[in-house]
Amino acid sequence: MADPDARARHTSVWDALAHPARRRIVEILRGAPAPTGRIHETLEDEGLSTSRFATLRHLEQMREADLVLATRSGRERINALNGSALYEATIGWLAPPDRSLATSLHRLRLSAEENAMSEVRHLSVHQSILISAPRERIWSLLTRDTRSWWRPPFALLGDADEVELVIPERAGGSVIERSGPGPERTAAWGMLVRREEGTLLEWTSVVCGAPGASGTVRITLEPTEEAAARLTVTQDAVGALPDGIDADIELGWSNKLTTISGLLAGPDGQDAG
Repeated sequence: MADPDARARHTSVWDALAHPARRRIVEILRGAPAPTGRIHETLEDEGLSTSRFATLRHLEQMREADLVLATRSGRERINALNGSALYEATIGWLAPPDRSLATSLHRLRLSAEENAMSEVRHLSVHQSILISAPRERIWSLLTRDTRSWWRPPFALLGDADEVELVIPERAGGSVIERSGPGPERTAAWGMLVRREEGTLLEWTSVVCGAPGASGTVRITLEPTEEAAARLTVTQDAVGALPDGIDADIELGWSNKLTTISGLLAGPDGQDAG
């Protein structure tokens, strides 16, 4: 049975999106957070708001639906789009396999519009490794201690000295690379679509080395009779893919899995180094 609280949240989002002015606010905030005054000026110029009070009422309804988050900056109120609420009320309703398919088809359309169809093809990489270490330690390394195994050159920030993969706690958040020490740099991989603690991670993903392609990455952690767990990575993508990139992606994931296994090779699954 559907969660009544979730149903109520979804209904409030759809009610908020029913008005063209509020849909326009979503478009405005997709690019970056904006102060209330700037939002009102845009709505007023486009004939979508008759007064500042009307704009404030639109924003209030969107905040009540958790679509917009507001913070104070001096005398101004800065509004930001809450992508998680929007995701949960739209594609988040779909079953996980359907979410992945919908995302892939959408990105295929975008790629096809930007590239000749003769360049568009499918990539599917599957890598797996057995690890004799506690599953809790493997999961911690996968989700929190990523700087130890998410390393260049198989990364978006390939020229950075230290890179970590930041995985959000909830579906709808952005999966990003972050570099350090020194001036922080970031690069976005995609959106987390599913997270089951200790078992599964799945996110929409660009393809390193192929800006005209995108798809999904799925990481599973399963118990086995041979070892404590089997760690498996599957990456599927469609788009403009250069020759030889399949082998590069396979090598990249193989190196990452081997590094993870090596880090957990010490006594009782503790870091060997």
